[in-house]
Amino acid sequence: MRHLACCGLLLLCVQAGWAAEQPAVKVFTVGVEDYENWLPYSEYSNGHYGGLGRAILDAFAAHKGYRFDYRVYPLKRRDWLFMRGELDFSFPDNPNWVVELRAGLDIAYAPMLDFIDGVLVLPEHKGKGVERLKLLGIPLGFTPYPYASLIESGAVRVEESRDYDSLYLKLIKKRVDGVYVNTRIAKYYWANIQKSEQVVFVFDPELPYASGSWYLSSIRHPRVIEEFEVFMRDNPQLIERLKQQYGF
Repeated sequence: MRHLACCGLLLLCVQAGWAAEQPAVKVFTVGVEDYENWLPYSEYSNGHYGGLGRAILDAFAAHKGYRFDYRVYPLKRRDWLFMRGELDFSFPDNPNWVVELRAGLDIAYAPMLDFIDGVLVLPEHKGKGVERLKLLGIPLGFTPYPYASLIESGAVRVEESRDYDSLYLKLIKKRVDGVYVNTRIAKYYWANIQKSEQVVFVFDPELPYASGSWYLSSIRHPRVIEEFEVFMRDNPQLIERLKQQYGF
């Protein structure tokens, strides 16, 4: 009996020693946004954060032995917490967004997914120029940078909407003259969520728009940002497969 007890104690000691030798998984917080219908990029629904952005980040984390803890916030609060250094990473981010909050901060960025933010209009209004844009609908928390001077001068007013459903409805009912959104998100939403083949609104490329990349960013961990850049560069087939999976 004493022999069995000693063996059991020895086994426990060996297991404890083995566990102690295993490297602890590094857990990082990622500040993300609480928009419901942002597919294919992301979505936050029923308490779950998902989409192409998370799929890529999770693939990177698995590759490096990390784990990402996604913290979901309204856009402006996410930015504020990140700039205060209370989050390890921010996604999506861009060096040209909320530049006043970034002053004096050393932020590392890695490009992740391309975007075009522009104005959707009713088909009959396409090509009629910026002069007819008096009231511009935008998602809550968005800043339509290409229209900053027009807004400041009073030539264009903005009206925020908490969700994309109400934003699109305002355009359809002509309560706004156009909506400033991510064009890929709008196209995905209407084709895959509303499942409509009807052309309800169109992107007007003759109106001012912004294009670039959604970045993963960090103040605390520039080395991990470098690792992520290498991962994106060295795994094009994986990234392309994930993009196809999410209809990007």
